[in-house]
Amino acid sequence: MPESIKFHISKAEILKPNIEPIRCYPVLPKEGILESKIDRPATIIVFDIETTGFNTPKERIVEFAARNLKGGEKSTFQMLINPEKEIRNSHIHGITNSMVNQPGVLRFPDGIPLIKEWVSIQREPGKPVILLAHNGKSFDFPFLSREMDRCGHDIPDFWRFFDTLPLARRLVDSDGSPLKKHSLKDICEFFGIDVEGPAHRAMGDVDRLTYIYQHITFHLKYSFSDLIKESIMASEIKWKPNK
Repeated sequence: MPESIKFHISKAEILKPNIEPIRCYPVLPKEGILESKIDRPATIIVFDIETTGFNTPKERIVEFAARNLKGGEKSTFQMLINPEKEIRNSHIHGITNSMVNQPGVLRFPDGIPLIKEWVSIQREPGKPVILLAHNGKSFDFPFLSREMDRCGHDIPDFWRFFDTLPLARRLVDSDGSPLKKHSLKDICEFFGIDVEGPAHRAMGDVDRLTYIYQHITFHLKYSFSDLIKESIMASEIKWKPNK
């Protein structure tokens, strides 16, 4: 484990609407530099979904959450979604049928325009948006892409995607051996990050990955240009359904 201060992020901090910006490597040396003066080549958004099951055509999204790493007002987005089917895996994420059947909980076809609008508002004018997820290539990206297609929505051309799992696989332990486990929980332990709130709820996992990304890019000296180069377009998302 790298030498570092142990971070404890409280639930109150997670829910704050105006968080401090999370920076990609290289970290700026002076906290007083105004964020408005930084020229970002892209907007980075961490997102996570919770679903009714594995990546098969019959399963649906039950929660979507995201955070713009720039921080600031309205930098987070969270939405419960009515999957229009029974939820049988509440023991995984804690989302129950009664929760998604409350008045005001939208179906995914009705929620997609709100998600797309929020992402567009977060976007730096004329620049791409890179959506980050952990194990995204295998799960989040194809699941989201398939569900948007099912509902008759295209992924905007300026959306790009980046899976943080390959970055985690580059980490080595104090003895120089590669890390054997790469879940969000394992990487939080590696960096000494303690985030309150339940795992496997979308916003809780978004916040874990938010702080992991800040640490891992600094630790690996992973630059903004590296991120853009290794991100993929929607057309490159490959769906391999679980049988």
